[in-house]
Amino acid sequence: MNFFGQTRSLLVKRAFFCLSVLAFQGLVTFSDFGNLSSLAVQPAFAADASLAVDDFSSQYTALTKRILLAGVDLERFSLNYRLETSKRPKFRQLRYFATQEAGAGCGLGFEIASIKEFGIGRKHPLQIDTRVLKGGLITAMTGSIIAGSGSGLELSSNVYSGIKRRQHGYDARSATKTVSAKLKEIDRLLAEREALVAAHKDSPAYERAMVEGQILKEMRIAFVDEYSHFNIDSRKFFATQNMFFLLNAAYNSLGAAAAYVGDKSLHNPTLNGASNIMFIVSGAMAAVSPALSVMSGNLMARHARRVLDRELGPAVAFKDEEFSAKRKLLEELLPGAQGSLIPSLPATQRLAMYTESNKLFVKQLDNETHTIRRLQEVALQTNLLAPPIGGTLMTQGILGTVGYYSYRTRPRKQLNCGYAGAIVGCVGLSANLVGTAAWLLSSMAYEHKLKAKQQMPAQLIKARLQHLDDLQKLLEGI
Repeated sequence: MNFFGQTRSLLVKRAFFCLSVLAFQGLVTFSDFGNLSSLAVQPAFAADASLAVDDFSSQYTALTKRILLAGVDLERFSLNYRLETSKRPKFRQLRYFATQEAGAGCGLGFEIASIKEFGIGRKHPLQIDTRVLKGGLITAMTGSIIAGSGSGLELSSNVYSGIKRRQHGYDARSATKTVSAKLKEIDRLLAEREALVAAHKDSPAYERAMVEGQILKEMRIAFVDEYSHFNIDSRKFFATQNMFFLLNAAYNSLGAAAAYVGDKSLHNPTLNGASNIMFIVSGAMAAVSPALSVMSGNLMARHARRVLDRELGPAVAFKDEEFSAKRKLLEELLPGAQGSLIPSLPATQRLAMYTESNKLFVKQLDNETHTIRRLQEVALQTNLLAPPIGGTLMTQGILGTVGYYSYRTRPRKQLNCGYAGAIVGCVGLSANLVGTAAWLLSSMAYEHKLKAKQQMPAQLIKARLQHLDDLQKLLEGI
């Protein structure tokens, strides 16, 4: 009897142990224990369950902390990428202003000389001083070479800056690959955290953990949305700017060639028609260059969007209204959370408030950047002045062409067309000189005002990076 009694007691204990494990895993309930619930091992089970809850809490906190730190790292990279791409080459503003003003000033000198000599020639064709016209044409050619070289220099500067960014991993392609890798790590941690929470549905903090998980996913959307926004904007801007520099160099080169041929036509009149035709094409290119530049930027923006959709997934807009609602729900669930889960909340709230301000930050940064870029559109780069200025130069070429081909045997009529064209060209280049100076002064004044308010794009980004550093220290203290 003792043998069978000991065996039965041993079997009962082993059965209870097995049922305890199953109950902890959620496979059976405590009511299934029956009379075994009165055994002395119940306090031991309660202690094991308490340890299990503590283990869940520690794992939960550790995973949430890693996700938040990974998010901070991603956001920091995104902001540094923006900071690098927004850097402007030193002295570009004054340098480019000087070359464009020199080009316009030399062109204006030619127009003034032409008005004087063609005015004389309308009445007395034989009294025209070809040496004055020759000097004017050489001056115009020199100005076009200077202006075109200025654009070529800035285009080369952009290429060089792009190479430097690529070396540091801040070109568009490398940056997107880096962000993609960081997102994969965040997604892995989110999936691990989701599985952990799903395995502890009986925890009093389960509902709060689920809401906090939704907030973390919304943060991921905000990070991707902000980086995508910056990436597309920078690529669009560089494509627009580079296309303009290229076109500007091209039509100034053509203008220099037209002036050279015009100089030769003083001794070989048969070249006069070709010279004026080149002036027409040069003026037309100047008029449409801003539109073509904007078109190039828009095409690049579409290409950048396709690349981001392929590398980071389809675009999902961050909705701050929904984000705010989930944050409030998380705060309402706080009283029901277990103590060991709470340490992650302050950091989560801090990052949530930071992320929620994303929309306002991006809007402010965009406004300031957009205004500065518009004010930096010196010379013929401005969308407002380029078409009429280019139109006046094109009109001058048309009048010269009509005068040559229609009045070859009527020099007074021919010179009269040249006189009218020189007046039109003088108006256009005068507007170019004044407009360029006005844009430069406006840009410098506006930038000075923003610097005083600490609202320059670079200042805004650096301030946000400092907030990230503070947040990281808070997270690391959890």
